[in-house]
Amino acid sequence: MSSRTAEVLKTDNARIQARASGDLQTLSRIYADDYVLITAEGDVRFKQDQIGELKSGKLHFAPLVPVERRVRLFGNVALVVSRDPAGIVRNGQQIGGDLRMVRVYVRREGRWQLVSAQATRVAPR
Repeated sequence: MSSRTAEVLKTDNARIQARASGDLQTLSRIYADDYVLITAEGDVRFKQDQIGELKSGKLHFAPLVPVERRVRLFGNVALVVSRDPAGIVRNGQQIGGDLRMVRVYVRREGRWQLVSAQATRVAPR
């Protein structure tokens, strides 16, 4: 594993931990100001949505361990593709589940920042 891949995974792991613990300072540093998420329901969400709902208690993330996680590097861009058994509750409703995720990190000012993510629900078989 290259050192850049290890850096991306370290950042991705810090994001997972910060979401579960409600560490808004760490999330604010990892999420780029222009961060955009496409949810499994097709909604578009931004950094201020995620941070604001976590701060207000409307959004909760359970700890998770991604499976099948791979990192692909393209210069200063990293794609993280994983399967995340995600426990996510928004406004008291479970919106998580078995998700395939694509996260796009960009190396800016010596650190990796999350600029985009897309979730796709895995259909039961």
